[in-house]
Amino acid sequence: DIVGYYPRTPMKMTSVDDSATDENKKDSKEIRYLGSGEDAIVRPGVVLLAPNHEYDHFLRRSAVFVYAIGLDESENTIIRGVVLDHPTAFSIGEMSPNVVGALSDNVLFRGGYDGNDSAMMLHSAGGPDGPIQSESMLGMSGMYEGGIVSAMEAANAGKIEPGRCKFFFSHMEFTEKELDNMFAGSDEGDVWMSLEIPTEYVLDSDYSRGQLWSKLRNKSREFRNN
Repeated sequence: DIVGYYPRTPMKMTSVDDSATDENKKDSKEIRYLGSGEDAIVRPGVVLLAPNHEYDHFLRRSAVFVYAIGLDESENTIIRGVVLDHPTAFSIGEMSPNVVGALSDNVLFRGGYDGNDSAMMLHSAGGPDGPIQSESMLGMSGMYEGGIVSAMEAANAGKIEPGRCKFFFSHMEFTEKELDNMFAGSDEGDVWMSLEIPTEYVLDSDYSRGQLWSKLRNKSREFRNN
């Protein structure tokens, strides 16, 4: 398991600026470009967008939300994320009998191929005054991880819409070297990029495989052309 968050070099792995205002941390309707290739910023709360030439089974045409960066038990830097647009044919309630009530019908997404099929939840209803008990925002994304019991209680009580929660089983896990190799330049000139995106993009459960990737690629053309 990752044992804690440790910010690394500013070019790739960075911590969030503690001086950021609450306004900046709120959900934005705009997509923010955080660089491509070796210049990309990678930190919790960003989305890593695959290039056309990525052929890994899970990473091909993928948008990967980074939710943790830290050190493993051997003190190696580990980056964890989930693929946002790889839905399964099942609901979370069908695959996990512990999730009941209003949230049980939420679509279960395949986050990756690491993690021994363990499940996790992302949501946008945390914070000190939020109805779900998750105090630490993931970067400046407006997203939080965990708090399933309070999430079920809040959804059943009508305090949140079920669509503010999204479930994944398994995740993607990268070492720092693997991430460096991913972000290295290619002959095609098309490389991985880093973005911050609105919470509704992260939480959308109507995506087909690769649909968010296509949407973000289309919207990011201006970044690649500048």
